[in-house]
Amino acid sequence: MIRSAFMTLAAAGLLAACGPRYQTVTFEVRSQPPVPVRLTGDELEVPVGIAVAVHVTIESSARIEFTNKDALALVSQDRDVLLAEATPGAHNFVLVGVSVGETCIAVEVEYEEEECIPVRVVAVD
Repeated sequence: MIRSAFMTLAAAGLLAACGPRYQTVTFEVRSQPPVPVRLTGDELEVPVGIAVAVHVTIESSARIEFTNKDALALVSQDRDVLLAEATPGAHNFVLVGVSVGETCIAVEVEYEEEECIPVRVVAVD
């Protein structure tokens, strides 16, 4: 019985090790904001009052890649500074600079928080 439990755990561990492993996300801008935005896996900078539509790709550090069927959520830690809302289609979001300030966006992959990307919402010149 102990051997059977151990084999089940070992098999589960191997299956988990064979799946994709989160490395980062990349942002593809799908709209034409009137002023520049900077969106990388390391930081985001959005001007106040600007909405930008993006498609987000989850990058894997393993040979197995993530797909659009893998669950992805972006959660703003301060919605008074930045809104991050899902839009129709897999991994599509709109980011809206609400007020000048700093926050972070939690990246949740398959319902697990992987990281929180720093965000700056800046004044428009």
